[in-house]
Amino acid sequence: MKKGNVLVEQVTKEGYLIDAYDESLSPSEIYDRISRYFPKIHKASQDQRIILGEHKGHKFAIRCKNVTYLGNPHPHFKKRIQISDDLYDFYRIALSLNAEPILMGIYSCGNNTIFVDFKIDTYIDKKAHNSSAHIYVSDLAAATEDGYFQKIDYFGNTVTAIRPDIVNVYLDELFEVEEEQVVVETPKPEVIETKSTVELKAPSVDYIKPEIDSKKPVIPFMEQAPKPDKRLEERMLTYAEAFRSKIVPKIKDFFEDEEKEWHGIECYKKMIATNYRNKYQPEWVGFFLEYEFEKYLTDNKLHYLITYAQDKKDGGIDLDLFFPTIESYGDLKAHSEESRGIQGNDWDTIFGIINGQDEKSHVYYIVCEHSTEKDSLHDYEVTKFWNTAQHKPNLMSYSSRMKNNVRLKRVYILDINFANREFLTKFKQGINSNGKPRAPKIMIEQDNLQHFIVEEMTL
Repeated sequence: MKKGNVLVEQVTKEGYLIDAYDESLSPSEIYDRISRYFPKIHKASQDQRIILGEHKGHKFAIRCKNVTYLGNPHPHFKKRIQISDDLYDFYRIALSLNAEPILMGIYSCGNNTIFVDFKIDTYIDKKAHNSSAHIYVSDLAAATEDGYFQKIDYFGNTVTAIRPDIVNVYLDELFEVEEEQVVVETPKPEVIETKSTVELKAPSVDYIKPEIDSKKPVIPFMEQAPKPDKRLEERMLTYAEAFRSKIVPKIKDFFEDEEKEWHGIECYKKMIATNYRNKYQPEWVGFFLEYEFEKYLTDNKLHYLITYAQDKKDGGIDLDLFFPTIESYGDLKAHSEESRGIQGNDWDTIFGIINGQDEKSHVYYIVCEHSTEKDSLHDYEVTKFWNTAQHKPNLMSYSSRMKNNVRLKRVYILDINFANREFLTKFKQGINSNGKPRAPKIMIEQDNLQHFIVEEMTL
């Protein structure tokens, strides 16, 4: 193993972000690591650099590179694998062996290992213009904590990061998708949905799925979209101006008056004292934000402008907020400044709303960005309080992920609509109880945030 020479962001096995040097495994170390976690591994006789395996009767071929810092002058949270000049040769050999080609990265930091699948189809055609495939440290952290993280970014690249214990889930997904794929319209080219996809069934919302001619060349989604009607633009402007002039000032008033430093124990005590419905949630920051905002709306009699309207029933619209005067939905988000993307709601729910292309077809996010101190730095005091309050025998339950305190830094008020949908990223994070990856959600990555901002304020 070789060490890099620049201190950059890394992710420990516990999910903590630290400054450390990159670790690059030798070819033999990469092979040993893959052999340990992937089934029926051996080297191809045609090319010893190609690693072959088999999963439930499905063959796969891996070309693996180290995931390391992108290099100066890029930010320290950006990492990449180098794409070899012979990528197409690897692709051709894999197909000739009836094996699924996998362009893989391997990330190492101490005892933390993450495998990254850079979906090869999206890189084969771009090899002439790109010598590397990219991933953020926050994506690696998400995979470290939840086992599975997948996103389809603005450029249409699909990146899947997995912990070693989730390899079988990843391979199940890979081959199920290949066997049962159905192409549907989405804002990214070549995105696929499985046959299990269920259309949104919400009142007064039409989920539009235009026909796709698979024989036509894929062109950017925005070029396919019809030109909006001028009268429609005027109506949408009226609703947008109503949001800015009537609703945004009330949101800003809330954050201006709110305490800027929150301590976990004090926040739990407030929610417990009022028997708040989410008083024992382990991710207390987002729920305390919800608690405080609900109280603000009630105390100031603002429900005519903003109300809570969550509908968790099947086919319902599971968004926190509804704005009655503009007949639009929204959501309240707490967002760590360490994360490179604002994680949003269910993909189908969001697109079921914004595909309506009318003045109500907006989703407004109120995002509170904060700095965070982990509870591990404070002798796990919040963890112990949280477990004691629930009479749990294990006082260290959830200790590795518990937050101790946060400092509110800034607020973003965002407008997600039909016009800016192409800048959304599609991602999956974590595993359901059935062993399958969770349903996809939207993400707004930091680099694309400017396309959604209605208002921004520093706290």
